Amino acid sequence: MSAAPAYAPFVERAPERPRRASVSVVRGQGADARAREGASAIVIAARAIACVVVVLAILGFVRVTLSSATVATALETQKLSSQIDVARSEGSALEVRQSSLANPTRIRVVASSLGMAAPASTTAIDLSGDVVVTDEAGNLSLSGSAAAVAQG
Repeated sequence: MSAAPAYAPFVERAPERPRRASVSVVRGQGADARAREGASAIVIAARAIACVVVVLAILGFVRVTLSSATVATALETQKLSSQIDVARSEGSALEVRQSSLANPTRIRVVASSLGMAAPASTTAIDLSGDVVVTDEAGNLSLSGSAAAVAQG
């Protein structure tokens, strides 16, 4: 005997549905997509504002740095100008002082107050003949110089 199932299987087929056209999904058309687009627009705007703030901060930093350098340079220039003015006035004072000290009349008065007198006679020394002799290599020659002194 063959084994028969205890119950008869009920196999009923579902009615076949007519085939529909294929469904294509278009992203960004739903409410969530619109919310994400709004959020991404906010993110893009926030990034743009952050970039603008960073650029303005950099420009401000550069401006402050250049202003500081300009002020430091102006102060240094003013300091150098005042030093130049002081050096010029001191130079003028030294020229006047040197002129008064080198005056021959003043020198005679100071010399006579120290007990000095003008010399009775003066002589001049002629150093035109040089007794130093060099050899053919350009070196000083002691023997040649001694011979020149002996002749001279």
